[in-house]
Amino acid sequence: MTTPLSLSGLDLPRRNGELVFDAPWQSTVFGLAAAVVDNGFGGDREPFRQQLIKAIAAEPARPYWESWTAALEALVETLPERPAP
Repeated sequence: MTTPLSLSGLDLPRRNGELVFDAPWQSTVFGLAAAVVDNGFGGDREPFRQQLIKAIAAEPARPYWESWTAALEALVETLPERPAP
């Protein structure tokens, strides 16, 4: 069984309750962020939320999903080290 992607608690653009993506890459960034949060941070969305806040504050005029991309890049840099298999 798979769990639906969710980053609840974040203010995502919606239309009639559904997520709104203007381009396919935006949904990809959303999916990648959800996967990093789930697999790298045990589902704790706070580290991503903090990175998103910083990304928006750094460039308030930047388009929303570009801030998501910047936040995801910053988050990946903070991933905990995993031992080699």
